Amino acid sequence: MNEYLTLVASSGQVNTPPGSYSTIKEWIAHSFLGPQSRVLEIGCSTGFITIEIARYVRATCYGLDLHEQSIEAAKKNTDPYVADRVSFISGDAGQLPFGEDEFSHVVIGGHLPFVPPEVRQNHIGQAVRVAKPWGYVLTALYFYKSPPQKTLLDEFNREIGTRLESDNDLSYWSNLFENQNLLLEYESIYDIVPADSERIRVYLDHLEPVSKKEWGKRLRLFNENGRYLNYFVRVYRKIPKQGTLMIQTPRGGIYQIRRISQRFP
Repeated sequence: MNEYLTLVASSGQVNTPPGSYSTIKEWIAHSFLGPQSRVLEIGCSTGFITIEIARYVRATCYGLDLHEQSIEAAKKNTDPYVADRVSFISGDAGQLPFGEDEFSHVVIGGHLPFVPPEVRQNHIGQAVRVAKPWGYVLTALYFYKSPPQKTLLDEFNREIGTRLESDNDLSYWSNLFENQNLLLEYESIYDIVPADSERIRVYLDHLEPVSKKEWGKRLRLFNENGRYLNYFVRVYRKIPKQGTLMIQTPRGGIYQIRRISQRFP
């Protein structure tokens, strides 16, 4: 089993999506997440996304991961204020233990860099399968804006357990979501600003003392790799298979729009 995932589960590391809290807020704002939503997070790690969605909107949330120690950590991270809304289960993203059309929202992305490239599209297909018609598939992924050096990429994959390649750019990850019966509803793209020494110190101070040495080398790798990265936040909508559907093409019609002003007086 991946040593990095075991380190995350045992060290108190808060394993967040790209963009952390701001990404979750974007998903909520652009997919109408609320108390009546039923949410599945695929590859939930230690539970950050699942728990935070429950905290923000009181949705019923399920987290699934194949790594047993991550599931145990996620259960321990669940505070009593949302315990009635959150469940964590062990399961395979390639064979989800759910029927079709069960969830209003499905989150997928964080585990994809860790699995073989040839199964990634199938995992996304499983996410789409369990989403309700007109439900939402939420994702956020890092992508290479420029190819990293091979020595850095090889070291990163070896130490973190990812299976990334230098051509895993925006078009690569976008293509995995093509032909999946999905409609792109929202997208934002961000650049990465590598951490300075003070931010790294604060990061390490919140980890279990025995794991700080192990994290030192990995944080260096994250910082060096981050110089080549951007990330996107996306909201997709599952299109029903049957019938003729009213969907505008191109989106917005003949006119494009540009916001002139916005006020919150």
